[in-house]
Amino acid sequence: MISNCGHDERGKYSGGQAGDQNGDEWAVIPWYNRPWNYVLRHPDAAVRKKIVELARKAANNDMIGYDQGDRYSFWTQLKAVGYDPSKITVPCESDCSAGVAAIVKAVGYLMGNTKLQSVSIYCYTGNLRAALKAAGFEVLTASKYLASDNYLRAGDVLLYEGHHTAINLDDGASAETTTTYTEGWQRSADGRYWWQRVDGTWPANCWQLINHHWYLFDGSGWMVTGWHRWNGKMVDSADGTGDWYFLDNTAGGPLEGACWHTRDNGAQEIWEVDLANQI
Repeated sequence: MISNCGHDERGKYSGGQAGDQNGDEWAVIPWYNRPWNYVLRHPDAAVRKKIVELARKAANNDMIGYDQGDRYSFWTQLKAVGYDPSKITVPCESDCSAGVAAIVKAVGYLMGNTKLQSVSIYCYTGNLRAALKAAGFEVLTASKYLASDNYLRAGDVLLYEGHHTAINLDDGASAETTTTYTEGWQRSADGRYWWQRVDGTWPANCWQLINHHWYLFDGSGWMVTGWHRWNGKMVDSADGTGDWYFLDNTAGGPLEGACWHTRDNGAQEIWEVDLANQI
């Protein structure tokens, strides 16, 4: 199945009424051979999963219709409701490429991925391939990805360059089963961070050495900020004896969450680890 935004209520491309009048302007439909000449796949399974979630919600919300002449109003409403298409209550419009671009961009904001955030809502089918490639998508052209949905993965973007684009929603029967994740910081919609490993797991209830700095993660895997003892006990300040550790809580700062080491004498320093000397 694919999330497909293809025409207005009259089967035309512009001039229709705002919103999905017949339930088929933006809808979930079976895969079909457009024909497609590119498949764009993000290497991070978590990103693909979120793309599917938003694409399905958009297709199922009849407040969102098709009109090339008003195709940016979907993004306006999507941003206004915190990037959840199911929460849009104002009739709005998109088209195939503006819809895909808006969904990918929204996933970027929801997951704290700046490359995805940089995708322009003004993309069209003639430059969408270049825009998504720049945002980290792989470009697949082997015939097995284009001639059927057997080898597609959920979250793949289908492209008939210069003509049409849609989002695949399900793994094909012969899709590769190996899942890879991009290692690095991930940011939730509410501003909290976690560290994603390449196998999809994350550190929890422990200290983790990342890029020469120590970070502390709570039992759910969220990065901790504020004053802590080595054993993880939270305190309000660094009074008392012994060494304390402050997890930088400057939101958006380059060392947000990085550990500051406070000595008995009150001296503070970023606890940067010299891997060669193990200190």
